[in-house]
Amino acid sequence: MSSLKPVKKENLSVKVYKQIREALINGQYEPGERLIIGELAGEMGVSITPVREAIFRLISEQGLEMQAATAVYVPFLDSERLAEIQQIRFHLEGMGAAEAALKITTKELDDLSALQEEFIGLTSSNPKRASYLNRKFHFAILEASRMPMLISTVESFWVISGPILKIFHVKTSGLDYSGGQHRHEAVLDALKARDPVAAAKAIQADITWGGKIMIDWLAEREKEQALIQSIKPATRKKPSISQAFTDR
Repeated sequence: MSSLKPVKKENLSVKVYKQIREALINGQYEPGERLIIGELAGEMGVSITPVREAIFRLISEQGLEMQAATAVYVPFLDSERLAEIQQIRFHLEGMGAAEAALKITTKELDDLSALQEEFIGLTSSNPKRASYLNRKFHFAILEASRMPMLISTVESFWVISGPILKIFHVKTSGLDYSGGQHRHEAVLDALKARDPVAAAKAIQADITWGGKIMIDWLAEREKEQALIQSIKPATRKKPSISQAFTDR
């Protein structure tokens, strides 16, 4: 269960929308997980109406999907769709990093370095927290770009891919970056040098690396599921979306 908080009465729909959206970005929900409107309303201390409005808004943004009249699920990304998202992020976050290299303050750099240090310390021991810190690292760079429209656009893709990104950090939790070899280090070096070209290339290298691992993994799972379906088409039920992650 996610850590949603009670919401005050004013602008309920907007507040509920932002909380659920943030939970999706942070990977608090698993791909294929069903969201029950009544349960969400009870968790946040609001009526069903603002939750329903927020849910339908997120469905229109492709952050959630409706499979039946009242069945709302976190989407399961296939490898093709994730590849498209990663390609868009590659260009937009590269642009953001280039602008950040020219505009980032000393304090923002210090905060970013501290964030990276905490992230490295948790990659092998607390992958869920590491996933959250990874997101904060990327968005801290975007905030430093001072480009609100760019930030909003990139955010929409993190809403869709946040759940799968958390799975990625869980999957790679055994990796040890304590030697400073993580790709974020090159990003930090470029920002400190105020080098927009290097900053763009560094963040793009990070996105490409992580994206390839996830895309290849999803593609392999899709092949396995297709093979299972071809072998027992008449007797085997189609696996649920969430079951795709049980054999990691």
